[in-house]
Amino acid sequence: MTTLSLSRVPSAPAVKEKPEALFRSAHAALVYALNYSMQQYDRPLMNKAMSGKPEGKGKGLSGVDGAGQAGMIRAELARLPPLFRAVLIASTAQSEIPCECMAACCVGRKVNPEWQDAMSEVTTAAAAGALSGCVSNGRLRSALIQRLMGAKVTLSDLAARHDVDEKTAGAHSAKLKRWLFGGADSAPGLHQQASRAFSDRLQASGLVDAADLEK
Repeated sequence: MTTLSLSRVPSAPAVKEKPEALFRSAHAALVYALNYSMQQYDRPLMNKAMSGKPEGKGKGLSGVDGAGQAGMIRAELARLPPLFRAVLIASTAQSEIPCECMAACCVGRKVNPEWQDAMSEVTTAAAAGALSGCVSNGRLRSALIQRLMGAKVTLSDLAARHDVDEKTAGAHSAKLKRWLFGGADSAPGLHQQASRAFSDRLQASGLVDAADLEK
């Protein structure tokens, strides 16, 4: 009698699933970290306790978990060159935050010191980096950078406010734009370089999926 031997199909080795990244992009992670810190720490502790509202929303994280993730993101941000760090904060952080000082003159808002410091650093660097050889007004330079980062104001308004010719304001804005964001026929700008460096760091730490890195 012929005996047939049963062959076994080799079992495939178990593949360990890669943990899902928490954020779709470095920008989303940065927004989360900056907003988390503001939401968590800008209010007196007693007010938080009395409100009964959950704090630190974002990716389902709050409390210790949320603080840990925000801290990890900020740690990677801190490892960037100072100017890279400054341009990312200046373009992402809120320029104003809630104020609850209860003073008679309080309007409920105040300048975000983290944003202010970052904007000051970018504005100073722009004098030598983007407008080298130009005579530029520091306040106008800051306002032009803020406009390029999304502030709703026109060039004509800025020119009138700072008593300069509109063509001069436009020429300075074009140079600042190329310095910050590059151009079709130029190297990547400061913001693009900073975004790439930050994305690389977050991808290496597993906070951002490689497929979702910013271009």
